Amino acid sequence: MYHTYHRLVVLGHPISMYWLSAFIGLVAAIILALLRRRAARFHTSIEDILYTLLFGIAGGLIGAKAFQLIGYIVLYGSYPEFWTLENWMRMIPGVGVLYGGLIGGLLAALIYIRKCKLDFFDVADILVPPLLLFFTFGRVGCFFAGCCHGRPTDLSIAIYGLIPVQLFEASFTLLFMIVLLAWQPERKHKGLLLPLYLMVYAVGRFALEFFRGDMGRGVFLLSTSQWISLLIFPAGIVLFWWTKKRNTSNALDLLE
Repeated sequence: MYHTYHRLVVLGHPISMYWLSAFIGLVAAIILALLRRRAARFHTSIEDILYTLLFGIAGGLIGAKAFQLIGYIVLYGSYPEFWTLENWMRMIPGVGVLYGGLIGGLLAALIYIRKCKLDFFDVADILVPPLLLFFTFGRVGCFFAGCCHGRPTDLSIAIYGLIPVQLFEASFTLLFMIVLLAWQPERKHKGLLLPLYLMVYAVGRFALEFFRGDMGRGVFLLSTSQWISLLIFPAGIVLFWWTKKRNTSNALDLLE
């Protein structure tokens, strides 16, 4: 058994390291979500957590691919060969854009949460750390697949001559998850994890994008993900403010 840059070969059969990493990340995220649900401060049922995850996964896959295809159309849609069936058959199997997966997953999860009248912030507090864990494994998968790679460099940190920006982001999301699990800010302020995640991840992703080496990813000096980060960060601030205000209002209601 050995691995190459793109795949793991077991008994003569190649296995995509990207999909293997994503699968391990998904299983680990589900286990972490179920373990967090056992805490007394959470009230959403295990069944609803699992269904929310399923909706989020489906929406994430659709959103990730949709964002990727939109980007391809904007960049290459003017070329006649872009619209050939052969070209689209090559594009479809890929996974897509992480931010698209995040947005699509959140929207799909929100549909289920609203339909079943669940406590949105209770669900978010349970699922944010598992989401970070999944992203960690996902970026490790990106490294093995050779996608989302960094700029060429002669520095000692180089792997295959490139800055391993995928591993930087994996380390960032893993450390962020550990900090949240140790700090547990949701104990004092319910619903705080999602706005914290949006703000901190947006800043980290914006910075890491400067080390990316895959071309054709943005306009006006910034990458598409950096422009999205500039939208996500203020959204996180607004959600943070609204959550704090909501918690204060609920505390005052309890005193009355």
